[in-house]
Amino acid sequence: MKKIIFIALLLLSNNTFAQWFQASANAIIINKNIEEAREQAIKKAVKDALLFSGGTISSLQQVNQGVLVENQLILNSGGEIKALKIIEESQKNNLLTVNLKVNIITQSDLCFGGHFPKSMVISRFAMNVPQQTVDGQIYNLHKKVSNTFFNQLLLSPNLFNIRRYIDKPLQLGEKYNNKNLADTLASISSQTDSQFIVFGEINDLSVKFESKTSLNYWITNPDRHFYMTVYLYDALQGKLIFSKQYRQKTTWQYGKEQQADLNSKQFWEFQYGQAILSSLAQANIDISQRIQCIIPRARIVTVNSNNIRINLGKNNGLQQDMLVELSYSSNFKDQFGIQRQSSTIAKQAMKIIEVHENSAELTTIDDYPLSNIQINDIATIKSIQ
Repeated sequence: MKKIIFIALLLLSNNTFAQWFQASANAIIINKNIEEAREQAIKKAVKDALLFSGGTISSLQQVNQGVLVENQLILNSGGEIKALKIIEESQKNNLLTVNLKVNIITQSDLCFGGHFPKSMVISRFAMNVPQQTVDGQIYNLHKKVSNTFFNQLLLSPNLFNIRRYIDKPLQLGEKYNNKNLADTLASISSQTDSQFIVFGEINDLSVKFESKTSLNYWITNPDRHFYMTVYLYDALQGKLIFSKQYRQKTTWQYGKEQQADLNSKQFWEFQYGQAILSSLAQANIDISQRIQCIIPRARIVTVNSNNIRINLGKNNGLQQDMLVELSYSSNFKDQFGIQRQSSTIAKQAMKIIEVHENSAELTTIDDYPLSNIQINDIATIKSIQ
């Protein structure tokens, strides 16, 4: 029977203060929609500023609710972002660039889970509509999209400790969300040594070409859909914690018999490629918001006398000499196959004595024996108030 072990870390500081941070970002103007491009560029720049400041990505919600007046974004009263000023905005060809300053409150205990990048793997997205890839011969678009998303998430090491890219289809998504999901996730987590799994499905790539007898066939380009669903799983808890659909429809700038080169710069600079990148950027923000304040969990990988080793380490924000406490609970399935937990507080006090990239060794500091703790038990980092 698997137990859950809660590791509580002692916070040393509660300092709170505000600082100005400067960032810039750009976005492609699609269908002459400058407002949408400005919104996307502001989100990217604010996200970069928040990451640099150590702030929580959940504060981006303020940007969504804010009102742009001249060069200032008027925000609601909650959250970390207290002011936002657009210093400069420029357009070149179809690219809009914003340079802004953000006043951010940095607070060490505002989001305890934000101190710890989460162990994560990204899998190859599924192509649910292979017949729709014939137009443009974009048979491998799902592979390109998932690999691009993987590379985007790698750019946020203070949020995500990306451990692997799984280049094969997984039995996840809407089709497989059933009572066997917890077992599937447990197996993937064990194989990849990670807590979180990102999976996606491409649901619609349809495009309708005019007849060659129509004048529009020769003078206009048709619209093409891009519709995907992204899923975020907590494998150690055995459940789906986030899913969202992303829909785009924009100009497809290729003829019916023309092949689109997915490896070319041109494809990603065209409106359709930019629409895909826009969807991925929004999914990145959504996952960041959902995951940042979650307190991470780890697996116990070795138990030796009064020492244990867990599969979180430097890449997850752990440091030597951190003080921890343990408690644990049992995992079990009820008669309906639903996973349940019952918690028990333990008395062990522990300290991190050795930290590696993706693992750490803990030892007891009060000579209390490590009773009932076994390999594959689950450790959770938790704040001591």
